[in-house]
Amino acid sequence: MRYRPFGATGKAVSAVSLLLREAPNMATPGQWRQLVFSAMENGINCFEVAAGADVAALGVGEALRAVERRLIFLAWRLRGDPNGVLTAEAIAASVRDGLAKTACGYFDLLMMDEAAFDTLAPGALEYLTDLRGSGMCLQVGVVGDGPAADASIASGAFDVLATPFSLVSDWQARRRIKDASTANMTLVAYDPFPNALSRAPATQPVRRGLFTKTEPLAGAGTYAFLHETNGWTPEEICLAFSLTEPAFATMQIEAFRPDVVERLAAVTDRDLPTGVAAQIEMARFSTDLNEKRRA
Repeated sequence: MRYRPFGATGKAVSAVSLLLREAPNMATPGQWRQLVFSAMENGINCFEVAAGADVAALGVGEALRAVERRLIFLAWRLRGDPNGVLTAEAIAASVRDGLAKTACGYFDLLMMDEAAFDTLAPGALEYLTDLRGSGMCLQVGVVGDGPAADASIASGAFDVLATPFSLVSDWQARRRIKDASTANMTLVAYDPFPNALSRAPATQPVRRGLFTKTEPLAGAGTYAFLHETNGWTPEEICLAFSLTEPAFATMQIEAFRPDVVERLAAVTDRDLPTGVAAQIEMARFSTDLNEKRRA
């Protein structure tokens, strides 16, 4: 596992981190504890727990009893209601509940999704400053890639931005990364596996007289290589590419099986295969060109 500084906090976090929230196959704290133990055994020391995922929070708390608190970076994520208002009292109640369930003493980071940011009540932003000063949450950030994310950068009131990043990220995503870096925000990436690339494209046969053959260059300029690179899965290639972006402190993933966590954690110590970087750029260029033609 490789480690990167988390902004100016003085902490080093694993290049790959885990987001922990509800999962249908994770019904007991013991299952979450096993998952967190597996992650720690593979060098992962950075975790984010979603508010409301009570079983996950309890499992994290059980796992943390086995290690020194200072060795783990733990974040708590607030989820807003688009039809409600997020008050200072609601934030305080959620943080206290998370601290009680995880028994972690403090959160290194409090994250808010875009709905939470958009529904902050008057005075709630000031409370976030007080929360940092209390030592209950050392930093505050926003998760997203929409107007709320851009507003959080412009406000100067937040320490961290978590935003999607993958090999299909467009210029707007890259502009947001640059703006957040300029604002001295620590960056966390997530969603490195684009759903559109999860299925292997069908290879189209080309007819030549009485014979049928496969066109050897049929996949050129596409993402077909993701499914054709020996020794690599599409998820591993996508993750390895995302890890080449130095602006991010960590790449956040979701995985619910110890063997998957182990396999993805190992990607941090691997380099992209020869030629894959060029194939990615060819596919990106072809995609951009096709979009311009359609426009």
